[in-house]
Amino acid sequence: MTAPTARLAPAAYLRCFPFDPRGMAAHREALRRFANRLGLLAPVLYFDNGAPSAGVRPQLELLTRSVLDGRHRIVLVPGMWVFSTDERLARLITSAFAGANCRTVKLPDRFVSIPRPRSGSGARVA
Repeated sequence: MTAPTARLAPAAYLRCFPFDPRGMAAHREALRRFANRLGLLAPVLYFDNGAPSAGVRPQLELLTRSVLDGRHRIVLVPGMWVFSTDERLARLITSAFAGANCRTVKLPDRFVSIPRPRSGSGARVA
């Protein structure tokens, strides 16, 4: 990592639909541990809990403004699905970040250890 990148806190973005009463705790912890392993500061979390992929996502809008303003050079995500279930749209978002000199880094699968939900209580991605 270059010195300017190391001084800026990375961003972490999560989105869950429907609303997750646990707040995607396993994903948040995995993002924090991954940032630590990369030698980065603790990530600034942007979280649209309960927001569908095609709906209003105020935290994604805030993240985008922050990236364009140069406040983050790295965005950590558990998967590109957090941006959109439409791969094309997810790529457009990450391309916009890249155009602002910001890398989007997906967590390796082994970093996320999610407790199995009890029957009927699991969150899904939409």
